[in-house]
Amino acid sequence: MFIGRKAKKLRKENLDLREQCKSQKGRLADLEAEVSAYEQKIECSTTHVAPLVRMIEKLCADFRYAGWDNHPAAMILIQQTRAYFDTIMFHKLEIPEFTGLKEKPDCEVQNVSLVNPVPDRKTVESWRRDKAWQKVYGRNYTDIGKLPFPPMQADGFDSGKFVEFSSEEYKSMITGAKASESKRIAIEPGIDAICTEPWGYKRLTEDERGLGRVMHDYWGKWNDMEYEFYWPFCLTTVGEAGNHSIAVACLYHESILACGETSMYADTYMDYGKSEIFHRVTSDGVYWFKDEEPYCMVSNRQKAVIWMILHTIMDAEYPIRYKGIPLNEKE
Repeated sequence: MFIGRKAKKLRKENLDLREQCKSQKGRLADLEAEVSAYEQKIECSTTHVAPLVRMIEKLCADFRYAGWDNHPAAMILIQQTRAYFDTIMFHKLEIPEFTGLKEKPDCEVQNVSLVNPVPDRKTVESWRRDKAWQKVYGRNYTDIGKLPFPPMQADGFDSGKFVEFSSEEYKSMITGAKASESKRIAIEPGIDAICTEPWGYKRLTEDERGLGRVMHDYWGKWNDMEYEFYWPFCLTTVGEAGNHSIAVACLYHESILACGETSMYADTYMDYGKSEIFHRVTSDGVYWFKDEEPYCMVSNRQKAVIWMILHTIMDAEYPIRYKGIPLNEKE
């Protein structure tokens, strides 16, 4: 009887130790993922942001440009924003396989996954990496399309390293409204920053709305296309239709459309120039700051550059214009 009680106690202690071991392994995996996320900050450096910002500050303080319809700082903003969106233009493009056939899906494996929806190890590790990443670098603000707003702080942020910046406070700093009719400027695909995401290789290369337009000599704003222009980002975004056409126009730097149209206008013009976030959120290329206190780290220094150009323009003492329209509402 004594031996039975002793064995039962040992089994219970063994189970407890197993649970503790399992918990420690999970914690170790979280820490390893967190360390991996921190290591990726090495590529970020203040040297990528500070020199350009200093130049923008100098330009914005130079009253010789006060009367210019296209201020040099605004043109640098356009160049940097366009470069950023050009780099992600084809990230959704599906390239067809030219050799071989795709293997048929394993129906048995699919059926097993339906019966047993428990995530596999790779999925769990991916979740852990994403969670660790967001804890350090925050998460993208996607409520307003593709605008390059700073990241939002993740719910599980590292309170030992970062000041709290709740999603409610973040959103309260953003104020948008339809732009006045006077701000309805023409969009030039060869110059302006445009966010477009073509997805079909054949449609892009053969259709007369895509690169085939070069052979058909026909391109235009089709009826089902929807464009939105956003002040003060000076950015045009494209809806579900028209991504291939506008991508071609951007690639060939066409300011005058081949179909005979001389001007292209967005369907909607929005203005976020009065948002408090432009004045309170900054970056040095390594950290994002709220009121000069870090709330997360920078994962994309190009976005940090764009934001700091905007921040500097919005705080300029005189109107900084693009196509004759002031970006910083000083008039």
